Amino acid sequence: MKLRLVTAAALCAFLAIPGGMTTGRSALAAGDSTPYGHSTEAEEVDRFLRALRTIRGQYVEPLTDRELVDIAIKAMAGRDRYSAYLDDGEYRQLQASNDGAFAGLGIRYEAHGTRVRIAETVPESPAEAAGLRSGDVILAVDQQPVGGAELATVKQMLSGPEGAAVSLTVLRAGTPDPFEVSVVRGKLRVPSVRLGAVGTVGYIRIARFDRQTATGVSTAIRSLRDRIGPDIGGFIIDLRDNPGGLVQASVRVADSFLDKGTILTARSPGRGADKTYTATPGDETDGLPLVVLVNAKSASAAEILTGALKDHRRATVIGTTTFGKGIIQSVIPFDSGALKLTTARYYTPSGQSIHQIGIQPDETIAEPAAAEDGSSAPVAGGIPNAANDQVFARALSILRPPSTLRPQSAGLR
Repeated sequence: MKLRLVTAAALCAFLAIPGGMTTGRSALAAGDSTPYGHSTEAEEVDRFLRALRTIRGQYVEPLTDRELVDIAIKAMAGRDRYSAYLDDGEYRQLQASNDGAFAGLGIRYEAHGTRVRIAETVPESPAEAAGLRSGDVILAVDQQPVGGAELATVKQMLSGPEGAAVSLTVLRAGTPDPFEVSVVRGKLRVPSVRLGAVGTVGYIRIARFDRQTATGVSTAIRSLRDRIGPDIGGFIIDLRDNPGGLVQASVRVADSFLDKGTILTARSPGRGADKTYTATPGDETDGLPLVVLVNAKSASAAEILTGALKDHRRATVIGTTTFGKGIIQSVIPFDSGALKLTTARYYTPSGQSIHQIGIQPDETIAEPAAAEDGSSAPVAGGIPNAANDQVFARALSILRPPSTLRPQSAGLR
């Protein structure tokens, strides 16, 4: 009986609001007669329990109530590609990632045609220790080919517990034959913000938005202003390949560059009210010029920052049209696991939804194509090379007079 009540309560939490669950609202009791479609909620719960008992009793393989309820929750949560039910392990991994810490190899990888290419290795990471380099192409993971696979599938193949080894089949530019590399997963704390200086221009690379990002950006601004001095000409904010992260982190970063005005508006029909985020007085750069670099992999929280700076004409945005993820997920903890559920759409300060559209840059500049072996990939851990990165070169030309352009020598830290 206790299990029946727990199962019913879990289902009611979803049936209380058609299409999903939101925070701040109580689920209706199973006996409530509130209409749900053409039947009452209690009738729908009873139908679910009948199905659960039937499957548990008659399915060809034994299944527990817990397994069946997990399957049901995952199905209900999977209304869109961004919503999901997270088990205990997945939830812990998400929390660690939001704190900037996780177990992994220490690589950032990307789709390149039908192949998977390492875009960057993290300094002092297991990947760097194993000899992996930026530009290496991953052909297989534990002898399983990854050519043509979705990046989400590759992520699953590369994921695993700390201390466990994974074997990568790698193709490297200048090396005729693929070779095997064994990497032992380790605990990583990867900064989301890196900085550098090119002459009088400050460069800030934001890889993702986690709980440390806003503080990291503020620290980078102060450090670069101190390093460059009063002749500083502005900042390049590189959001290319930034998949997003925490909404609140992107709002705080936008606030660092804005003195007033709306940053974004989140609209959630389930919650019945809009939430508007506004900038507070105090631009940490004192109005210095900004250039934001974006591409088709700049998504979600990266688009929140881009949209706010573009709509307020605070920055010149260059690159290619962004990904177009204009919806927000909330993480709702359970006693076991959690729901990651789409709960709102967001709108830029001008009132635009960028979902499935993206943000058009002020100047469209295509990124250079790289060879299939990754030979033209940027140097890991360094400031982009203006000689083969025309987006970065254009940003420098916007922020520096032609007479000050000279070979770059500074690197990221």
